[in-house]
Amino acid sequence: EPISVVPNRHLERRRCPLIVGIRGGSRALSCGTGPEPQLHLEDVGLLELFSGDKDTATPFTFYKTFGGSTHTFEAAAFPGLFLSTAPGPGQALALAPGPGATAFYLHRK
Repeated sequence: EPISVVPNRHLERRRCPLIVGIRGGSRALSCGTGPEPQLHLEDVGLLELFSGDKDTATPFTFYKTFGGSTHTFEAAAFPGLFLSTAPGPGQALALAPGPGATAFYLHRK
């Protein structure tokens, strides 16, 4: 499924903080707000998060790092944890420490 992104204007711009969503920006990927990360999709608009405050947007923000032809995504709310694909088919995305981070290939539409 195509993803949509908007910048998080409250965080350090040079680290490329992106709020990540799907379904045309009507659902956003969140790490949760508790002491432990809980990766899930929420029914909230990307533009609403873009316009909101720092505390509201940070759980939905991932720092994108470009390395060659791939990108990694570090959770802004949980430094050191990165988006990672599951080891088996049909399993959901998860968060993993740096060595387990998945390098994603992205292309624009």
